[in-house]
Amino acid sequence: MNKIGLGLDFNNICTDYNTIYLDRDNDDPATVGCMKKVLRWFDAFLSELIEEFDYKIYRMHHKPALKLSEIVSKRFFFYSLEKELTSQTFILDTENRHYTSIGEWAEKSTESLVIQNDEDGEGEGVFFYVTENSKIHLWLLERLKDMSIDEIPFTQT
Repeated sequence: MNKIGLGLDFNNICTDYNTIYLDRDNDDPATVGCMKKVLRWFDAFLSELIEEFDYKIYRMHHKPALKLSEIVSKRFFFYSLEKELTSQTFILDTENRHYTSIGEWAEKSTESLVIQNDEDGEGEGVFFYVTENSKIHLWLLERLKDMSIDEIPFTQT
């Protein structure tokens, strides 16, 4: 099944702030306000998604399910000049299916979702990977229809 990526830039959420300057160590009121707005938006959005599809959150190589707060956190979304940004991958699925790599997920998964932070370390958005034309893909397109979404190719790295 063909996988597809959807990139969602934070400027869809903070329309009045240049999100290229988001840095989790910056205590400028405008920066802090934008980061809080992004975190609140993703908390509500991912809560709705998890409820709609009865998903649980997993790391690629870990068995126990995680709490939503593992994703909705500054260290996942935002760059830090001191700590940089660690590339992170979470799988949202109805049950824990252990995958050794993103490539194995792509081969075996049909109705789950992968969410990754900006691997370039810029912290300007997140990426969702799903099976093309699956229920979750169509739900994301409908739910995010008023936002600018970049369709990005899926790579198994």
